[in-house]
Amino acid sequence: MIFQIVWESLARQRRRKLLSVFVVALGVAVTAAVATLSLDVGDKVSRELRSFGANLSVTPAADGLPVAVGGIDYRPAGAGAFLPESALVNLKRIFWRNNIVAFAPFIYVPATLDGQPVVVMGSWFEKALMVDKTEMFVTGLEKLHPAWNIKGQWPADDDTKGALVGRRLAERLNLHPGRSLTLVATAEDNAPTSPATAYSSTAEFTVRGILETGGPEDNEVLAPLASVQRWAGLEGKVRRIEISALTKPEDAFARSDVSRLTGTEFDRWYCTPYVSSIAYQIQQAIPEAQAKPVYHVAETEGRIMNRVGVLMALLVVAALVAAGLAVASMMLATVLERRAEIGLFKALGATDARVAAVFLLEACAVGVLAGVAGYFAGSLLAWRLALAVFGSAVSVHWVMLPVCLAIALLVTLAGSALPLGRALKISPSLALRE
Repeated sequence: MIFQIVWESLARQRRRKLLSVFVVALGVAVTAAVATLSLDVGDKVSRELRSFGANLSVTPAADGLPVAVGGIDYRPAGAGAFLPESALVNLKRIFWRNNIVAFAPFIYVPATLDGQPVVVMGSWFEKALMVDKTEMFVTGLEKLHPAWNIKGQWPADDDTKGALVGRRLAERLNLHPGRSLTLVATAEDNAPTSPATAYSSTAEFTVRGILETGGPEDNEVLAPLASVQRWAGLEGKVRRIEISALTKPEDAFARSDVSRLTGTEFDRWYCTPYVSSIAYQIQQAIPEAQAKPVYHVAETEGRIMNRVGVLMALLVVAALVAAGLAVASMMLATVLERRAEIGLFKALGATDARVAAVFLLEACAVGVLAGVAGYFAGSLLAWRLALAVFGSAVSVHWVMLPVCLAIALLVTLAGSALPLGRALKISPSLALRE
């Protein structure tokens, strides 16, 4: 009997019920779209942010060891240790290896070009690295710094004579793609990035492109790592490694003193992709290395991700609150219109629970329809937004359908609470007299 009453009530007030379904579905659609984008596009946003620079820097651990007597450091200013190039593959064997987006090693040689001092930087441009028998990982400067502007083309790693020249250096010396370079290495102990032993020899390169980064690279020459290593007599050695990794924004727990954590706390810290925990794992993979987060990059990324998350959460809350208020206003209008019907129910002996069941079942029917419609509308909206912003579609997450149904039911029931309380206070005698 009660279901027949609910069905007839839904059939009599179709326009109002459809409007309730629409507003709740709209709120659920916004929620579904935001949730889908968070699940599928979170990594894409992080990868976009990673294009602005590495967030981890790896140097030899020996660089941090003081060589002092009587408080005086006797190391030459240009002195420094090196890391084995063969150890770089271990970066893709740590616990968070899939979060390592790209990395590139560097070696520096001070030289002169047309009588002007320059720094020649050797690195990988696009290197295919065999991680194991089944996995090939492509990395290098092209992957590490996709935002760099190249006028010309990237040199190939097997192009032993190819090089990039920084924009400001090219303007000073009137260099352009196709121009030959004759570089003379110099041993300057006061050059902080120079190797400990640089040979006074010449090297011939050809400009493949002009590089513009807005950083110190605009005044440097970039050449294949193997060529610079042979030129400097440092085969198989690198001076520094830059790493781009997908990380979770750091919180108070991430900054905890690792030595004071309990076993459970350490496991939680180790298994969370904080920039500090990834740096710790890198030092385990390459014992002779010291990994340090580039905090200004990591913190900037963390602030952006946190603010985007807060903005999306506020958008969802606003949409659901608006939907709840709309349901409340329409349900209150329904209660006022059906005062006589409610009074008749009570006069015939219907309890408050039976009267409440009628309205709650109507709200549940609206919520189910709105949840299904909102899920599909939200999935479509997320798909279109992902294509427009990131150029790639998102997948359909069926696990979100019951979540959307639950949210729609919660919104409709919450919006019906106040009108339902008003309905239960109606006096049968007064309602029937009116």
